[in-house]
Amino acid sequence: MIDFNDPSFNLEAYMAPFAARLAADLAKAAQDSKKFLTQYGDFEAFLYRPGFDHFLRKEVLFFWEPSGEHLAFFDHDHWQEKHPFNFPGPFYSGASDTCGTGVGQAPDNVMNDAHCCEYVFKQPTTYYEFLCVVDAAAVEVFDSYSSNGNDHWTVQECKTWWRNRAQLLSNLIDEEVIKMNDGQAQRYIDYLNGGAELDLRRYCYFLENGTYPTNPSIVLPEL
Repeated sequence: MIDFNDPSFNLEAYMAPFAARLAADLAKAAQDSKKFLTQYGDFEAFLYRPGFDHFLRKEVLFFWEPSGEHLAFFDHDHWQEKHPFNFPGPFYSGASDTCGTGVGQAPDNVMNDAHCCEYVFKQPTTYYEFLCVVDAAAVEVFDSYSSNGNDHWTVQECKTWWRNRAQLLSNLIDEEVIKMNDGQAQRYIDYLNGGAELDLRRYCYFLENGTYPTNPSIVLPEL
């Protein structure tokens, strides 16, 4: 057993292999994102489609990993135990481990609560971010991520979630939450005070109509 308090323990040397693996994963996500763009085209049409969960688990993951090994990490429905701070969308987490790996794997989309449990604070907006979220789900030991949010979220539930954002904003300034992350708490605050409302209105339009609104003249649902 490792004694992290031992004066002779070299934390930097201990963490070096993990940092190298993470850097390799991020580099691979950047490279693979180009293949996904060529294969699937427009990202919003890729992510926001009817039956996305089945499409992801039965086709996309095998394109990502042709060997087909260890691809069951999205196969569980965690809706009943979903973390309340997940931003509405296809991806969300339930009761995760407390290893904190998601923040490193998907720094623009995943963060920790005060207990170091993971949740999705922003849905991916590019193939790179999408692949980072997939990596975060793949390494989470409890398989606590789900991709079937579209099967559960309703416009009314999105509106209710949005009206409770004051509680979330209050949580995000907690010192323990800030300490458990690498700037993600401030990113979530900035997002909630910025582009999150428009993103959520667009998502509500998708839930109502089955297509993502790309025309700026489309009238979006109010929150």
